[in-house]
Amino acid sequence: YLSNDDDYDTPYNRGLKPHPAGIEVAEIAFGMQLIWNTPIGLITPGLGDPVILLHHLGMILCAGIMGGLFGSSLGSYHALFYMGVTEISSIPLIVIELFHPKRMPWYQYFKEKDSSSFIHKIYEVCKVIFALSFLIVRGILFPYEVLCHCVPDCLYAISLPEEERNGTSNTEIYFLMISSFLFAFLQLHWATLVIRKSIESVYGGKAKKKKD
Repeated sequence: YLSNDDDYDTPYNRGLKPHPAGIEVAEIAFGMQLIWNTPIGLITPGLGDPVILLHHLGMILCAGIMGGLFGSSLGSYHALFYMGVTEISSIPLIVIELFHPKRMPWYQYFKEKDSSSFIHKIYEVCKVIFALSFLIVRGILFPYEVLCHCVPDCLYAISLPEEERNGTSNTEIYFLMISSFLFAFLQLHWATLVIRKSIESVYGGKAKKKKD
């Protein structure tokens, strides 16, 4: 995706030409959401946030469309970004989520450690990396990709006669386009939460040090 492949420099190719790596990424995302994320969210206390579950459902359908699991592949090139590049911020988030209070055994282990311990340092580094990567990739690049690439490519596909769309339907195109908009707004909402939490963490930490 980051190499700017010349084979995918037109709206037609980006939207309707299958991208082998993009299809593979979409298939992995489809399986991960269907077999792991969604069921775990449904059965695990504290993980059943309705917004998150709707996000998982939307991801399943979009990944299925991009991966060609419901018919012809649509937008598999874009899957490289939406289901690949965007997951960069998920790597440090794994560490942060591991020591969240909702995972009480790990949280208690974390709280028992001294604030100068190695595990606390790793945790703090992961918080910084997560905040920066999330704001850049999901808060800035994600909406940009939606508005400047995915949506225009979908509109171009809709403008084509049905026989030139490689078997994709209006329903699939409109669903992918509308879902992209909704996902972009969701990323912006989460980005504002990350900014707020980061500010609270910085100023809250300073206030605590002054009090001590």
